[in-house]
Amino acid sequence: MKKVIVLTILFCGAFAAFSQTDSLLLKEYENKIIENSKLKTDLQTEKQNFSDLSAAYKNDTLILQKQIKALRNEVSSEKEQNANLNEKKIKVERDNLQTKVDSLITVISGQNQIVENKNKQIEDEKANSKITADNAKKEGKEEALATIVNFYKNPLFDYIIKSSSKESVIRDLQLVGDNPEVKPVLNDLQIYFNAHQLLSEKFNTIQIENAQTLLSQIKRQSKLLDVLKENVEYYEDFNTDLIRTIGKLDDLDKSKSAAGSAEIQKLKFNEILTILTDYMYNYYDYPKYPYLSDIMLEIVKRKQPNADADITDLLKKL
Repeated sequence: MKKVIVLTILFCGAFAAFSQTDSLLLKEYENKIIENSKLKTDLQTEKQNFSDLSAAYKNDTLILQKQIKALRNEVSSEKEQNANLNEKKIKVERDNLQTKVDSLITVISGQNQIVENKNKQIEDEKANSKITADNAKKEGKEEALATIVNFYKNPLFDYIIKSSSKESVIRDLQLVGDNPEVKPVLNDLQIYFNAHQLLSEKFNTIQIENAQTLLSQIKRQSKLLDVLKENVEYYEDFNTDLIRTIGKLDDLDKSKSAAGSAEIQKLKFNEILTILTDYMYNYYDYPKYPYLSDIMLEIVKRKQPNADADITDLLKKL
């Protein structure tokens, strides 16, 4: 009975997950990208300022055009109203109005020149900013690439595995391209993580055999690699025995019913735990096989509130 209790406690605490942390190897590269983003933001601000100036210019131009039109209308009106006035007086007034019109035209011309100069300045700044951003991006990428290359040169394959993930390997493969120094390491890491992923999926004979073949081609010294090879090799055995274990539980359901009695429910659930614990004790190393762990947890979730709950559908997942 003590063995059952101990193994039950171990079983209930067996489903804690652990996470891998991604590498922060591209920190410097990301800083450069932020700097590039700031340059773009500054350029956008300058562009917005110019847009505001252009809008103000358009508004001023419209006002001036209205003033010119009004002045011209005034000149025309003055001509009609003062047809009988002294021609000299009319000429003076007309010349004064014309002077005002010419002055306004000069102001508009000056504003057009300012806008043209501002446009040229913005284009020059855009060109300079692009050159600066491109240089910063290139420099940042080269520095990040150098950091990645140095990381994968580490002779300890176990250290690289612990500091990497399937996603980081895919990302770094895209960054380093065909770099002869690190691509072989990344290829081995990809084989490792792809094989490791199979333990979180339904057992597939063909995929497991392919993974074993690829793992055997990795010639690096690594305890984690050796453990993974062993886990992949025995996945079929653990999967097969879980099928047998579910069969035992189904036989128990057929021979005993816990309906109508809390005491019988408790006794039957204890028998279920004994069968599951026996599987764990003899065959099962739960952290290594997440997919099987999920099925074991599902069995307990169903059987704990109702020891008669059907679990035969879980066989389809194995």
